[in-house]
Amino acid sequence: MRQPAGARGAHDAHDESARPSAAGPPRGSRPARPAPAAHPARHLLGRLAEQRATGALRGPAGTVYLVDGAVQHAESPCAPHLDVLLTACGKISPQAWEESVRAAAPAHRVGRYLVENGRLTRGELELCHLVALYDAAFFALSGGTGRDAAGLGEYGFEPGAVHWLGPVLPVPVPSLVRETERRGALLDRLSDWSRLDAAAVVPRPRPAGRRRLPTPGQRRLLEAADGRRTPADIARLLGRPAYATVLDVRRLAAAGLVAAPDRPAPPAPQRRSGAAAPGGAAPAAGASASRRGSVRARAEAAAGSDPGVSLLIRIRNALEARL
Repeated sequence: MRQPAGARGAHDAHDESARPSAAGPPRGSRPARPAPAAHPARHLLGRLAEQRATGALRGPAGTVYLVDGAVQHAESPCAPHLDVLLTACGKISPQAWEESVRAAAPAHRVGRYLVENGRLTRGELELCHLVALYDAAFFALSGGTGRDAAGLGEYGFEPGAVHWLGPVLPVPVPSLVRETERRGALLDRLSDWSRLDAAAVVPRPRPAGRRRLPTPGQRRLLEAADGRRTPADIARLLGRPAYATVLDVRRLAAAGLVAAPDRPAPPAPQRRSGAAAPGGAAPAAGASASRRGSVRARAEAAAGSDPGVSLLIRIRNALEARL
C-alpha cells in the first residue's frame, strides 16, 4: 500500500570589514549576482503561513498541506512516500501499514494510530515523517527537479483540505523554505548534469587515476542503475529520499561514474506510486512496498529499537542532505 506519501537556517554575519570599498571589488573577482526572485509557490506559501491558513497548496509536482499556517505534510510523485521509507528500513511491515491506513485514514489520524498501537515509536514516526516531508516539499515547491516552475498560475490552494496522516510534527514555513532553497543551491552547483534528473542511468567504468571511491549510498545507487531506472525509480527501490538520489546521480555523473545509456533500454515495469488521491484521500491497499528490499533495509532493520543506533541514523540522514 502506498502511503501518501532538519532543516538548517544559515545566518550570515556582516560587519564593516565585509563591505566593499569605494574603489570597487578586488581585481579578478566576479560581481555578485543579484538575489533570485522568490519562487511563486514559496511566496504563496509564505502568505498562507501569515494568514494561518489550513488547506492544501497543490502544484504541478506535488502538494503541501498546512494546518494553522504550519506545514503538516507534503507529497510528490517525484519522491517516495512515508510508507516506502518506513517499510524499507524495516520499521513496519507493508501489511501493518495497510491495516493502519484502512483503520485510521477516514478520521485523519494514521500517525497517531501507528504510535498508539505500537507500530512505531513517536521518535521513529517523527524522524521518518520529517525526511519524507522535506523530500517531497522540495519537489513540490520547485516545480520538479529544482528548476523553477513557469508561474504562480500553476499553483492553487484548496482551503480546508486535511491530509489523512494527521498531525505528526508541524514544520514552520520559513524553515521549510530555507531548506528547499539550500537544497536547490546544492543542485545548482552541478547544473551541467541536470539532464539526468529524470533520465534512465547506467554505471560507467571508473576513470583512470580517480582515487576517491563512491560512498556506500552511491555504491547502492550504482548497483541499482540498469539503464531503465530513473533516479526516482532508484529512490523508491532503495527506500531513500529522492533529493539525495538526484544529488548523488549528478555527483556521480560529474565524476564520470554514471551516464545515460548509449541505447535506451526497455522501460522498467511501472509500479503504483502510492500517491494519495486528490483531496488527501488514503490510497488503496495492495501497493508493492513489500517487494522492496535492500542491504540497507536489512541492516537498519537489525538496528531496530536501539536508541543509539536510531540517533546515528538520524545524524547520517542529516549529513547526507548537507554534503
